[in-house]
Amino acid sequence: MGAFGKHYEQLACPFCERGIINCIFIPGAVSMKRAVTASLPGKGTFHKSRDVWIVQSGCNSCGKKKEEVETELRKNRVI
Repeated sequence: MGAFGKHYEQLACPFCERGIINCIFIPGAVSMKRAVTASLPGKGTFHKSRDVWIVQSGCNSCGKKKEEVETELRKNRVI
């Protein structure tokens, strides 16, 4: 999809490292909130929402389930 949409990613299995895990990655968005004041230039703050990873499949090689793979990827801070 486009630069701001979701991306389909394939990661290596955290258990056997041979299998392919299909995921959807949605990058976080940056938004700006500006406070309007009588004095210039005013204040602005930035906020970035979190990245979202959705695991779609388990391992096709070692047979681990989707939930097991997602837990291991989060524990290893891959997603």
